[in-house]
Amino acid sequence: MYLNQPLLEKGFKNGEKRDRFVRTPRVHEDLVHLSKKRHIFGEEVPLFFENPAAVLPEHDYLIDLEKFSDRVKGIVQIERVRPISHEGTGLKWFDETSGMQVPYDIEFLRELMMKHPHQQYVEYNGKWIYLDPALRRKLLELPQDVDEPLKRHFMLDIKDNEEALEYKVDTAKEESFYHYPIPDGLRATLFDHQVEGFRWLCNLADQGRGGLLADDMGLGKTIQVITFLLHQKNKNQLGPTLLVLPIALIENWIEEISKFAPELMNKLYVHKGSQRIKSAEFISQFDIVMTSYDTLKIDQLLLGKVKFQAIICDEAQNIKSHTSQRSRAIRAMQAQFRLAMTGTPVENSLDELWAIMDFVQPGAMGSLKEFRAKFVETMNYDGLLKVLQPYYLRRTKQQILDDRLPKKYVVEPFYVEASLIQQDIASSMLATKEMGQIAILNMLMRLRQLYGHPGAIISQYENLSYAEVPKLKQTIEIIEKIKEKNEKVIIFTEFRKLHFILKRLFMSMYGISVPVIDGDTPNRQEIVRRFNEVPGFGIMILSPKAAGVGLTITSANHVIHYTRWWNPAIENQATDRVYRIGQQKDVYVYHIITTDKKNFPNGTVEELMHELLENKRDLAENPESVMD
Repeated sequence: MYLNQPLLEKGFKNGEKRDRFVRTPRVHEDLVHLSKKRHIFGEEVPLFFENPAAVLPEHDYLIDLEKFSDRVKGIVQIERVRPISHEGTGLKWFDETSGMQVPYDIEFLRELMMKHPHQQYVEYNGKWIYLDPALRRKLLELPQDVDEPLKRHFMLDIKDNEEALEYKVDTAKEESFYHYPIPDGLRATLFDHQVEGFRWLCNLADQGRGGLLADDMGLGKTIQVITFLLHQKNKNQLGPTLLVLPIALIENWIEEISKFAPELMNKLYVHKGSQRIKSAEFISQFDIVMTSYDTLKIDQLLLGKVKFQAIICDEAQNIKSHTSQRSRAIRAMQAQFRLAMTGTPVENSLDELWAIMDFVQPGAMGSLKEFRAKFVETMNYDGLLKVLQPYYLRRTKQQILDDRLPKKYVVEPFYVEASLIQQDIASSMLATKEMGQIAILNMLMRLRQLYGHPGAIISQYENLSYAEVPKLKQTIEIIEKIKEKNEKVIIFTEFRKLHFILKRLFMSMYGISVPVIDGDTPNRQEIVRRFNEVPGFGIMILSPKAAGVGLTITSANHVIHYTRWWNPAIENQATDRVYRIGQQKDVYVYHIITTDKKNFPNGTVEELMHELLENKRDLAENPESVMD
């Protein structure tokens, strides 16, 4: 009770006397830090008791600590195992904390480390065992890749196919389509379009050609690929397969594989973090290797040596820029089969499609220079579709689920005029007359935060009534109608200060828990599961970039884009957290745009962003529309 109070000096009664204590600044800082973390789960539990700061990422919103203790349910013993050699008795294993001998041997620990290649803490028989990284390297005899020091200074050079076609992968001539049976061990019932997609993947792999699976978001690209991986395993043609993902999707893929094809988990390795394996030979022993785009970029000299059976890129728009290190690194990898997965293969220009296809099937589109001359400059979209067709599969929600998925309504934007406080702050910002590209971009970002809530940029306004913040007032009006229907809403904004302000307000107004998911949120799937399971009215706040992929939140059917993202594809992905297979209700999407006629008579940054996004939306939602 005393610790939760803000004052550093406290007094309390001890019989007839009154004792005083002074909380040191260090203790105060720790308590403030603890107040910013509400829930910890799984492997985090023992890590928390050893080093709380390790599992308490910095957040700007406050969290109710009562639920923390309910969740933890006491202290779990941790065994930190250390070998000690004794004359006559040989090597013995002791718990580092108690000094007591434990009945573990080298083979047991080695097996545990092999089974959990990326965990430092593993639960075993009701205890948490600490697997020391140095001990792991020693027991598994992990070799250090000889080229490891080079990666700090070098990257792989490639034949980039930009000016001329230097590198091409030919395909087999056979194009017969076989109806492969669904593999044994799949714990899912596929829709017809998913069966077709699985068989398309099998045929591509057998014909030696790559593929671009461009199904609309929410149609189940992941389950199609998992089914294909299970098929490859049954044919002994799986290992090693590399899955390259946005880091936020790794957790989701593991959960999906564990749920639908658990036997694929037996030889699965996640290549990330400071303790990742640095041996190409050792990595080659796994069936499935998962890594992020940035880790692949960093470890390209290591992973480039692995002869992968397949390389599969999810959210492949991450390699859309042919000059980026991500794109060049992924194209430098070697594999028998290459697959790109993305619902948005074209976001800004057809060059992006070429870059993805130069990974999928090098040479199929010619060089970039030839591609532009033959298809882009001549607007020969029919010819492009014909060349693309052998490698390309795209189905839309309208085609597949029109009779099974509820409707999606994009509500006409709400326009609200900035308050006097917002106008005065904006005037002051303009008066600074800062010049340069960085200064202008910073001002645009601060204006977006200002129109969301003045407290996001000036702390003294954090408690400003929502009635004095037009965008927030309009949001509350929308939420009130959602509450009347006893439905749920998810709200997207990238700004963490707004997360804090909105969360605190909604919790106060409605007396409910309001989960927030951003780039530092662990256990995203567990948070979403609990939100989905609680019946009735609910609010969740998310960051569009961090939480716009890999989550299924079909318990909600309202989406408010509180602040906008520059790329319409990111907004669409965010909206499709609710508009996907499993949604039972019509979905409503809202945009609230602040005007400021005093300072910006020709349009605020929000108005200009809306116009830009609408101009780009057709290309983002329907890439082939540019080829009609």
